[in-house]
Amino acid sequence: AGFATAGIHSLPQQACARTTVRLQMCAPAVVEATALKPPRDREQMLSQASNAVERASGDGVRRFVLRMFLPRGDGLSPPDESWQGGIMQLYYACTPLVRDLLRRLSTEIAGVPPTLTEQRLDPSGVDGEAVWFAQSSRPQDDAVGIVQPTAERMATIRKLSNEAGARPLLLVNPQWKERDDPLDALSRKGGLLGALGNVLGGKAAMETELRDELKFVDVYILAEYVCRGSRICLHLAYPFGWTASYRNPEKDEWVPLLFGEPNRPTYQEIEQALIDAEVPFKFTEFDLNTIV
Repeated sequence: AGFATAGIHSLPQQACARTTVRLQMCAPAVVEATALKPPRDREQMLSQASNAVERASGDGVRRFVLRMFLPRGDGLSPPDESWQGGIMQLYYACTPLVRDLLRRLSTEIAGVPPTLTEQRLDPSGVDGEAVWFAQSSRPQDDAVGIVQPTAERMATIRKLSNEAGARPLLLVNPQWKERDDPLDALSRKGGLLGALGNVLGGKAAMETELRDELKFVDVYILAEYVCRGSRICLHLAYPFGWTASYRNPEKDEWVPLLFGEPNRPTYQEIEQALIDAEVPFKFTEFDLNTIV
């Protein structure tokens, strides 16, 4: 079936009848399990991510948000300011991950390798956005993954979500930040202040639309920062909740602090967990070349 409308590929027409499917989702309940382990390498991360998507699919989820680390050297690194090439360097590291993730998901669902095609979303070629289409022999087994979407791509996300119907749509490494800046905080207020915050660039309205109207669910999230001198890894994998681990430099391993948390642990909660675990304060413990 053909692909071409409004400057972006469309999903096959024979599946258009599925666009009336209403994807009703509530907040997923956390399933009790052991602490999650941060991935050692690209292959393990892809395996964890695809398994999380599969588990969520089994619960009826069709819209997925994933934030993954990116391969750098022999390890994995958060997509942060340490990448000197900026958003385009991140794009070149991220887009093969999305391709390979869709290949895993489509092969497992349909039983045969899909046809994978990429289309850039940034006309300027400098914003690092793209969309991957995985087309299987049966349209109902197709899947779509958007690479590093910005908030300016909400119209594209709405269009693809409407066309996808009950088929999987993934947002991978969105460029909007997880944590709030002042405009985000303003956008969460009611009345005129909240409206002003949204107009000025706050993301509250966008997040509400993604969650409540388009039914996107966070299914696999990795994040890292330093607290009290220790490297902290936050890890979400559907439906097991959040695990927070710190890196023990003497044993060269991740040690869980919190796990099975229904909500993302705050910095203050991590700080208290480190104190409760009697992890000593460290002045330095960070190596950008060996993040995981």
